[in-house]
Amino acid sequence: MEQKKLARFCELKAQHKKIEDELESLRKEIIAAYSADAQFELEGCTLKLVYQDKRQYDDVRLFEAVPDPELWKALFKADSVKIGALLKANLLSEKALEGTYRVVRTPYLYVHSQP
Repeated sequence: MEQKKLARFCELKAQHKKIEDELESLRKEIIAAYSADAQFELEGCTLKLVYQDKRQYDDVRLFEAVPDPELWKALFKADSVKIGALLKANLLSEKALEGTYRVVRTPYLYVHSQP
């Protein structure tokens, strides 16, 4: 392979890293500036900031709250998707899960380019 191509690849990788770092910095600033959902229309793109509440389960507390050992085997560990499925199937109740999780607000920043 040509040395020029290898050097160009390395150069582009360095630029890519620099751009990713700047994007992450700007993302953090945008999220810090808006504590609620927001949407912005700019020159050719739409930015949308959405907050979602997610549960983070404590394995020990969850194990203590799930009465059936066979049901716990299905979970293996605190997995929000599996727990949600068990709640929908009425194999677990919201009341049984009280105190086994904390709610964390997670921000998502979407960018849609308009042609």
